[in-house]
Amino acid sequence: GFWILSIAEALQNAMARQRLVSGVVLGLVGATCIMSLGTLFVGPRPAGSSSKVIRYNVGLHPSQMFPGGAATATAPPPTPMNNAAGRKPRMPPIPMPFGDVSVDMTMMRFSHFVPRLYNFCRGLGMTKGRIMPSIGFCADENQGFPIITITKHFGAYPFTHGYIGGIMALDRHGPHSHHGDDFVIIHAPHVGYDPDSEKYGIYRRRQMADPHHSMSTCCGKVAGTLAPYVDAYEKALGRISVREAKDGVVLLNIGNSLLNEEEDDLGIALNFDRLLEPEALENPLLLQSTSVVYIASKEFTDLYRSIKTQPSNASPGGQGSQVLGDLDASGVAWRSLKDPSLKQLLNKDFFSFKKTADDLPGEANRFERTLVPHMPFILTHPAAPEFTAALIIMQAEFDRGVHSIVTSDAYKNRNCMLISGLNIDVAPPGNDLEAFPQTMFLPWAAYVQLEDGSQRVIEQDALVSLLHKQPLENKDALDVERGFAALSTHQMKRIVFHNTRDDKMDEVRVV
Repeated sequence: GFWILSIAEALQNAMARQRLVSGVVLGLVGATCIMSLGTLFVGPRPAGSSSKVIRYNVGLHPSQMFPGGAATATAPPPTPMNNAAGRKPRMPPIPMPFGDVSVDMTMMRFSHFVPRLYNFCRGLGMTKGRIMPSIGFCADENQGFPIITITKHFGAYPFTHGYIGGIMALDRHGPHSHHGDDFVIIHAPHVGYDPDSEKYGIYRRRQMADPHHSMSTCCGKVAGTLAPYVDAYEKALGRISVREAKDGVVLLNIGNSLLNEEEDDLGIALNFDRLLEPEALENPLLLQSTSVVYIASKEFTDLYRSIKTQPSNASPGGQGSQVLGDLDASGVAWRSLKDPSLKQLLNKDFFSFKKTADDLPGEANRFERTLVPHMPFILTHPAAPEFTAALIIMQAEFDRGVHSIVTSDAYKNRNCMLISGLNIDVAPPGNDLEAFPQTMFLPWAAYVQLEDGSQRVIEQDALVSLLHKQPLENKDALDVERGFAALSTHQMKRIVFHNTRDDKMDEVRVV
């Protein structure tokens, strides 16, 4: 089986692979902190437990992950990893601020994820009919079908821990904990995906008749938050141009509005220490009517030359270069950074936004406040900005959610799981109005605590493997259609109104 490694083993393997192991979780709660790759144990330690780092085989049944801690397993035994068995990912993980995210051979249909999750919870000792689910979803209507799926498999409409955009409402642990005996919180920001155009960030709204407007942003909260930053970045690209002089020196032509605080209309701060050669800002090469020419730093020069050697499909001069493409006195053309082949020159290390998290106080601004420090990363990432931003919300809110549960008394001595991932909403076809929209789930991480006080964080690789080993069949699932039919056919209970003045019970008649 695939083993979760201890820190020493993880570092040894990392050096062998010459790569940094990321995503190690630190816990500083209670009397104990034992750290390993993919597992967290925080105290107080259960009686009789070892002081060694606990390792577990992800091929084990979930109840065996917590030695002496979980109740006898009542879910069916694990099955092979279905079509994932023996197959290796073809895409490398995506580097992200809170750890690399694997997308290949990790995501699954939401309709497969939920029964697997239910069986996982049952294997941890959670009781049939006593598990109260909750969701940390956006308010978008395309999240309705995942919610119906959760209701079917867990036997209860989920409580809600979610705000728009996938921000978690962490002040709701108390009410949630009074609605059941065992608890699972499913947190998932979402992003739309159109299979026809193969683009992220859009989704077909079938309730809109106009075909020109039926394809809209998804998640709209993400798109709306990113829009002013995307606009500012695109405008900044148009105000910077580059060329290599005949003597081989790389020059940057920067518009005055990016240099003068009083003329700044974009809120972008260039990192001149990395863009320009030392002391170049105070000693420009040339002052012009609307811009200033500087000698580029070695870091920028090396990046520019590496890009020049790559093949480009861009048209000569690039987009928006009709002015900046004019020849200067030496006969060499300037090239705007809006040229698609040069756009990556203004990467995340060369600029930042002047707006900071301190400028966005309060819970209503939490979404933007979470993204602002990572905005240069989002805008320059190879993936779609909407997809990248949703992943950051996923990672940041899981970290915040784990801390809130660990420090709360709401779930103390209760079985509880928080699982985070990304809902990918595949746009339904335009010619089939009855087709259910398909949602894919990309698992990220899970936090599990049991009633004996033992706690774990399960990292992505281990979580995906554990889920794949759970049966797709859920024998406890509700027959939703039968349940709806019963609402119309079963005899209705009497509803009365208590008149406290006369101390009489009046029956309410139903039309």
